[in-house]
This record gives sequence, C-alpha cells and structure tokens, in this order.
Amino acid sequence: MRLNRILLLLAVLVMTMTAWAEKQTAQLERVTIFTNGAQVVRTKAVSVQAGEQTITFTGMSPYMDTNSLQVKATGRLTVLGVSHRTAQADSASRSQALKKAEQDVEDVVRKIQQLKDERDVISQQNELVKANCSVAGRTVATPLANIKELNNYYAQELLALKKRDQALAEQIAVLDKEQKRKEHTRDSLARQKARYVTEVDVRVTAPQAGRATFRLTYYATNASWYPSYDIASAGTGQPMDLSYKVNIVQNTKEDWMNADVTLSSANPNRSNVAPTLSTYWLDIERPVESYAGSMKGRASLRKEVMMDRMEARPMMVEKPVETEEEVESDIIEVRQQQAQFGYEFHLGHQLSLPSQTKAVTTEIARHQLPATYIYKCYPKKDKEAFLVADATDWQRLNLMKGDASVFFENAYVGKSIVDPSQATDTLHFSLGRDPSISVQRTKVNESSTRRFLGSNQEQTIAWRITVKNTRREAVTLLVYDQVPVSRNDDITVTTEELSGGVCDKQTGIVSWRMTLQPGEQQELLLKYKAKYPKGLTVELE
Repeated sequence: MRLNRILLLLAVLVMTMTAWAEKQTAQLERVTIFTNGAQVVRTKAVSVQAGEQTITFTGMSPYMDTNSLQVKATGRLTVLGVSHRTAQADSASRSQALKKAEQDVEDVVRKIQQLKDERDVISQQNELVKANCSVAGRTVATPLANIKELNNYYAQELLALKKRDQALAEQIAVLDKEQKRKEHTRDSLARQKARYVTEVDVRVTAPQAGRATFRLTYYATNASWYPSYDIASAGTGQPMDLSYKVNIVQNTKEDWMNADVTLSSANPNRSNVAPTLSTYWLDIERPVESYAGSMKGRASLRKEVMMDRMEARPMMVEKPVETEEEVESDIIEVRQQQAQFGYEFHLGHQLSLPSQTKAVTTEIARHQLPATYIYKCYPKKDKEAFLVADATDWQRLNLMKGDASVFFENAYVGKSIVDPSQATDTLHFSLGRDPSISVQRTKVNESSTRRFLGSNQEQTIAWRITVKNTRREAVTLLVYDQVPVSRNDDITVTTEELSGGVCDKQTGIVSWRMTLQPGEQQELLLKYKAKYPKGLTVELE
C-alpha cells in the first residue's frame, strides 16, 4: 500500500512538472506602430509553484530588438532574471504534418495497387471464360437450345467482368488525381522553411503557489506605416475633399489578431545622443581657373533657357480615367493627440493584422478644405492650360508627407505629393490639362525685323498669344512667357511691348493675370529687341 502511494505521488509530480514545462503564449494587448518598427505589448496570467522555476514565453517576433525587451510581473514572486533565444516555432508540428502527408500518399498508392490487382484478376477471369466457351463449342455435342443458353451465359459473364473492370478503372483514375494532390501537399510541406520565433525565459522564485500576471514589452522591426491621400474636387468653386488613409506594413512573422492599434509619427530609431560642435577653422581658399572660365569671349553665344526656372509645372496626365461614383462608406473611429515626439492616432476599432508582405490600407479621416482654382498656361511649351487648386486651412489636420491620388469632376487626374514641410499656408495641387481653355502662340512676322547699325546688329522679335475660354463659367487665368536675359555686356535686351504683363528682370519671366468670361477671347503681344555685335550668333527665339 505504501509503495502504491509513493508511485502515485511520483506520477502526480511528473504530471505537474510536465504541465509546468509547457511553453506559454502571451496574449496580444496592444501595438504601437511607428513609421519604422512597432512596439508590442503582451500579457499572460500564469500559475506559479512555490520555489524557484523558469517560465518560457514563445511565439514572439524573430525580428525583436532584444535590447528593448522589458518583462514585468505582478503577484507574490520575484523575477530573478530574463534571457531570450531564437527557436523553431513549429518544428514538431511541421514534422508531424509532413509524416501524416507521407502516410496519406502511401495509403492512396496502396489503394491504387489493390484496384490494379483486382483488374488483373478480372483479366484472368475473362481469359478463362473465353477458353471455357471455346472448349465447350469444340468438344461437346450439344443441342442447339443448350448451345444458345451456354452462349448467353458466357456473354453475361463477359459483360459483368467488363463492367467491373471499367468501374475499377474509373476508381483508379479518381485515386490518381487524389495521389497527385496529396503528393503536392507532401512536397509543399517538405519545401517549407522552418518558422522561427523568439522565446523568452523568465526565472522567478515564489514563497508559495499562486497566480501571477506577466507583461512583456518589446520593439520589433519589419513593421511600419505611411500616409496616403485621396483628394477630390467636384468642380471649380467647390471645396476639396481630402481622405486621410494609413497604409500598415506588418511582416514581423507574428500575427496581430484583434489588436488595439496606435499609429505614431515618432521614429524610435533616431539617435538620442545630443550632438557636439568642433572647432570651425577658417582659411583662405586659392581660386582655381576653370576651363569654362577660359572659354569666355568666344564668338558664338547662345541664350540660357529660362523656362525651367518658372514656377513648378503642373503634372500632365494624357488620358484621365473615369471612375464609378460610389456611396461613401463609414470610416474607422480615430482619436488623435499630440504626443511627446510627433502625433499619435488611436484606432477606435481592433484590427487583425496577420504577418504578410502586402500593406493593409485603412481610411481614418475625411476633411473638407477651402480651395481656390486658377488656370496656368505656358504657350511657349504647351498649347493647353493646366488647372491648379490652392487649398488652405490644412495645418489643423496634422498631415504628413505622402502620395496623393487627385480626382477632378469624377475623373482621375493623376498623382501628386502632400508635403507639409514644403508648404506655407497653402497646399498646391495640379488637376491636369483642360482643353476647354485654348491657347495659341504665333510669331508676328511683320514686327520681327533685323537691321545693322554700324558695327552692331539689332533684331526685333514679336509674339502674339491668343487665349479663349470655352467653358460655361468664368475662369481666372495666369499666362507665362519670357524674354531673353543677357549675361554678356556686348548683348543688350530691351522689352518693347508686354500688353500689361509683368516682367521679372532677373529671370525674364513675363506673367499676365486675367479673368475670361464664357466664350471670351483675349490677345497679348510680347515684343522685345536685342542689340549685339556683328559676327555673333544669338538665338532669340
């Protein structure tokens, strides 16, 4: 009896130690995703035994920054130490799955072989029936009625054997397909790479048995988020609708299911060490004559093309794509706040973010921005006008730099960039070409002349610019052209006619601002004169 008690106690002790040796998977509590990386918080309530023991938590990202790992425990215990390692998460289960897949293939192969053996038996029976039928016909003097009855019997036997053989063949064909599927499963499991995870060992001591809750906090790479925007306008005179979207990349090799997610604009990878200044030595630099400088004075001079120094050109989209009008859906509730370093967006609904390579896009806000619209055209470069929208009152939205898809009058216009760091109080968006504003630039030959004055020559160039509004509403239009700017003392340029335009003497850019009523047309005259020595070649057009 005493021996039985001892054995029973030993069995209970072994079962307790076995249960205690099981690895724990801490539940996901919340995730804070940065523009580079994420902070993960996991918790787990565990039963602890009296005395010293080690509790192992598994299933955490192999991309964990182990320097960031923090383990806190609440309960009657003392944490003695924390260690970590990388392990194969599913080596045992993967091996078991592979073994089962191999067994499935063997079972199907065995069934196919059994059916083939049955077909071999049927084939032998078929030959035997034929032989018996032939022998009976040759050796037995049988009445005609008996012969007919015998032939009918053999015919029925052969037909039954053929049907059975055909049924077996169909079963083998089905099993052949099943074999290929199971072989594919087996081969896929054999090719699978082992999945690695980080495991954390927490060594604790407790004065008595009880419950304790562990909180594990760590930073993991291979996660990020970035903003993108949809910007739409129903037409000139309408405000701009801005849809704020976040794109979450989660490839940490751990799944975040039903997670409380916070998006932070902070970058935890930035150095926290304050910079220092070294001595700023000042010395005289000796000028070095360049080859380009030695070329000054050549007879052939060419003017500098100044159009690249104009205002940034609007984006041009050749063929707008019509988009279907859809009913607006609800957006996820977001609580936004100013954090110590940047902004934070607390998503009001839990998200399930399995580890994958594709980004998950979620809309978090919609805003309306007051906007003004103006057309810009550059007749020297293009015969069409471009519509530009200027949106204001955006500073309150905590926007970040990101790509924007632009829509105008239900048509996709193209891509733009929202960059608050480069904007002042206005964001500029190009809405593409508008063929309803026609622009022509032609040379006025009767006013374009060339003549010689002593050792110099004088050349006059004149351009006529015609703009017309064929839209149903009035438009504001900015027209840009240019006059050449001399950087040589031997060449002088004089502006003779601008038709009320304003000329920037530094760049030579001439601009006209006008309002065109529906169907209205205006003509502008740009005329300038250049004087330079004979023998020089100067391009004025």
